Amino acid sequence: MESNSAESLSLVAEARAALADRLITPWWYHPGFGLLIAGFVLAVGLGDTVVKVGGGVLLIAGCDALISAYRHVTGVWVAGPEAGPAGRWVAALGGLTVLSAVAAFGIGALTGLRWPVWCLAVAGFAATIALSRRFDIALRAHLRAGA
Repeated sequence: MESNSAESLSLVAEARAALADRLITPWWYHPGFGLLIAGFVLAVGLGDTVVKVGGGVLLIAGCDALISAYRHVTGVWVAGPEAGPAGRWVAALGGLTVLSAVAAFGIGALTGLRWPVWCLAVAGFAATIALSRRFDIALRAHLRAGA
């Protein structure tokens, strides 16, 4: 009986490692995601109501398209809340996106300045790439650890 348990655990560990090896994000995924976030920040900070709504719709549709493409390339998709400790990077990215959008909205509405909104968009682009790559690394480590 103990031998079967050890074999079963070994098979689970092998399957998790194989899954971690499959989760190699295509080179275009992170920059594409960053562009979606930057575009949303620009729309919220610089656009009128129609542009703001359109930016939100584009963000949602673009994320859906990225998820579908990722799933097509890798065969799987792991959402942030299902990623264990790696999910903290998704939370950080969500918080950063909300703060950037709120700041861009406030700057655009209260000051009319355009350059700070562009700076927020560039920072959002770079941070999205960095944080989503950290998510990938943490997710693969989580899967390999078997936690």
